[in-house]
Amino acid sequence: MALTAPEARRRHPGRGGKGRRGERGRRVAPAARAEIAALLGDRPRRRDLLIEHLHLVQDRYGGLSKAHLAALAEAMRLSQTEVYEVATFYAHFDVDAPFPGITVRVCDGAVCANAGNKALLAARIPGARVLAAPCIGRCAAAPAAAAGRNAIDRATPGAVAAAV
Repeated sequence: MALTAPEARRRHPGRGGKGRRGERGRRVAPAARAEIAALLGDRPRRRDLLIEHLHLVQDRYGGLSKAHLAALAEAMRLSQTEVYEVATFYAHFDVDAPFPGITVRVCDGAVCANAGNKALLAARIPGARVLAAPCIGRCAAAPAAAAGRNAIDRATPGAVAAAV
């Protein structure tokens, strides 16, 4: 069957009537969609607030699950890839590895290393996980650490344990 000129222009020759139909990417779980909607509430869904929204999700659920990332992408009308790449780019996000306690990030920059961050990295803090992190921008108060989102200046194992 030959197509008329207008139909021929609208139909791509390689399409063949088959191919992917529907949504692409990870399907959004209804439970995750509801949790993200409740968490974001009235907050605007602007692109420039993605990092802030990622912090909200991590603070509430102890990490960023793939289900929550997919639901956040849908809520913000961003691609799932974009949300995942932002979440995995920054060291302060825990993607698909929730931890029941608090995460303590110890700066592993040169200034903090010279100020004694090794004792902090070796410390066992009850109820917390201790990780090395790139510079957290508190060189004047080295060694620096962050318990959750709270900075600890001139950190010692005892000060970090007290902050947790």
